[in-house]
Amino acid sequence: MMRFTPRSSRILIVSMLWVSAWAECVFGQAGHPELIPETMARSHGLTRAWATRLQVDPGRGRIKEITLHEGTLISVTDQGTVQALDAESGRTLWITPIGKPGHPCTAVGASASYVAVCNGSTLFVLGRMDGKILFTRRMQGSPSAAPAVSEDRVYIPTFAGAVESYEINLVEPKLWPTTYRTRGTIEEAPVLAGENVIWATHVGAVYSATTKDLTAVYRFMTRGEITAGLGYWPPLVYVASADGYVYAIDEKSGKRRWQFSTGSPSREAPVALDGNLYTISEISGMYCLSAEKGAERWFTGNVSKFISASATRLYTADETGRLMILDRRSGAHLDRLSTELLPIKVVNIQTDRIYLATKKGLVQCLREIERVTPLVHALPPDPNLAPAPAAAARQPAATAEAPAADEGAPAEDPFGSVSQP
Repeated sequence: MMRFTPRSSRILIVSMLWVSAWAECVFGQAGHPELIPETMARSHGLTRAWATRLQVDPGRGRIKEITLHEGTLISVTDQGTVQALDAESGRTLWITPIGKPGHPCTAVGASASYVAVCNGSTLFVLGRMDGKILFTRRMQGSPSAAPAVSEDRVYIPTFAGAVESYEINLVEPKLWPTTYRTRGTIEEAPVLAGENVIWATHVGAVYSATTKDLTAVYRFMTRGEITAGLGYWPPLVYVASADGYVYAIDEKSGKRRWQFSTGSPSREAPVALDGNLYTISEISGMYCLSAEKGAERWFTGNVSKFISASATRLYTADETGRLMILDRRSGAHLDRLSTELLPIKVVNIQTDRIYLATKKGLVQCLREIERVTPLVHALPPDPNLAPAPAAAARQPAATAEAPAADEGAPAEDPFGSVSQP
């Protein structure tokens, strides 16, 4: 029988404490292996701002998507639960069940006043502040991606290649949508760009129509599928295509400003931020380009997703799901953090916060240790705001431009069709 002396007991206790600390670094807090320990975060210059658990059915429910919109994180589960969190504190703002559990749900779209989400073929519009369901509509088609939402309309893409536009009118609601029909499935949410709504289809076409009544404005053609979302920074819309190019087109005319070859298909949405455009090639890695001119500033390999940016760092993910920390000026790899157990990594182009989550609903926010208040990135100017009278007098009147001849738009009806029952 083994006998313990006071000395051996002390050694055993110290050893147990060391093993416990090591286990916390490797596996996180007890019962939560996905929770990044504070000791590990600090070793990478980060700290955990908060962590919380979303309302998810532990037996069947899973988080489908988490979207960040102007200081609010909004999640959707595959059981039809929509939950809003304060992005800075993690506090739950509201929880709203929608539709039928098990029916496919889209991610949410949001504006200052409204949140829109589809469950099956039903559109739900909720109040942004309280989550109250304001109205529902049975769609004509099947939604293929998240809606785009303004203060007066919702635009929903469908698998048939149409965009259905529903007016947000709580006094005299209209039952039937305005519909714009195009070729190819729309796999990502449309982008609201000034007075136009713009989207892409998997056949390589980018379409633009007016936000008011979906009147055709232009069509821009690439030579490959478009499965990534569009990037936007006024006055340019950025398109990543499977033909190996990233295109910058004028939001009003559809004229190509520049194109850049990444050498392989691009299936992640380009991210425009503070004069830079970050675009990811499927095979090689991330390029940093001039957002205005398309000139290459740097390239770095082994990056598959943009997450967020601080003043000096870029936070990205590699193909295995690890958090990759890059130098923002040069793209050099600075550090990496094990986040493979956190498959949901929210794209944040609004602040420097890092939002990570599991499918079962554990959400955590990381920040740089010294950044107690968030670094808010400069927002693009509102294209709907008219210039000052003195400045407007000095500028020539704007003229409409036709799409460039080499962009491949055929002469016959390049815009599809618009119908309004």
